[in-house]
Amino acid sequence: MRLLTIILLSTTALFAQGPTPQIPLADAVRIHEFYRLSSQMQDQVWPGWSKTPAPLLLVTKETEFLTHDPDPPKQFQKVGDDIYARPRQFPAGLLATFPAFGPPSVIVIGEPENTEAKSSTPWLFVVLHEHFHQLQDSQPGIFEAVNGLGLTHGDTTGMWMLNYPFPYDNTALGRSYSRLRDVLLAALQEADDKKFKSLARQYVTERKNFFAQLSPDDRKYLSFQLWKEGIARYVQIKSAEAAAAYQPTAEFQALPDYQPFNTYSAQARADTLGELKQTELAKWKRVVVYSLGAGEGLLLDRFHPSWKQDYFKNPFTLDPYFAD
Repeated sequence: MRLLTIILLSTTALFAQGPTPQIPLADAVRIHEFYRLSSQMQDQVWPGWSKTPAPLLLVTKETEFLTHDPDPPKQFQKVGDDIYARPRQFPAGLLATFPAFGPPSVIVIGEPENTEAKSSTPWLFVVLHEHFHQLQDSQPGIFEAVNGLGLTHGDTTGMWMLNYPFPYDNTALGRSYSRLRDVLLAALQEADDKKFKSLARQYVTERKNFFAQLSPDDRKYLSFQLWKEGIARYVQIKSAEAAAAYQPTAEFQALPDYQPFNTYSAQARADTLGELKQTELAKWKRVVVYSLGAGEGLLLDRFHPSWKQDYFKNPFTLDPYFAD
């Protein structure tokens, strides 16, 4: 793709004119690899995903680099073929997807060492997680529908999604969550079909019992988080598994922190299930939605295989798939 040529073009032409920002070579390689990888496997993971625009803002120590944006904001300076730069404004460790410059939503992400990914191969799949948020955000009327949940309480920054006063410290709710978690783990690790179905039915019962303890707003909030963040983590796992046989470019393999894709693919699901096993509602708080929601997606692949067909028809909740 284009990003590997950016360095050469910028160095020979633009940079000679003055102190034009330069995207670090390793970052250019990673970004190129993300677009190459996603073009090869995203529709295998989620039908129609490839139609979603994927603008990306890379946040480095001093500079932000924007690419694949159809209408770059005026404060960005063109520094290469389809790449624009401005002085850093976002935190270097930011990891988020939102309409930073108006629709479409932009992936805003720091370099691997400044994010939870830590190294290049996991970073790619974190970006794919964020790219799935772009698919979610591209649904017609999605932002109006989110506001229609009535959970913002006047917050227009979006921080309510992180700071909503969910009753994480409720002791009875915590015990119910632990039962829910344990049944989900047992079901996901059960190979026998008959035993799996029994555990899946038990999970449906535990899930209903857990949600029945919540107020209407708390229920809407948790359902929204499982639908949004949990399924994005599920997609991150499925993307890693779909990429098991992917052959990265020589430039990406030459990065000092490169991890073979088949190795990462084999551990992605186990890492999330290991995380789920450790979660406690009072201790982990909102973070539980990532592994719990991902686990629900993996469960639905066996329990309700057609669930993806209606995912966007039933926004902000997975309840319909656990109705019986």
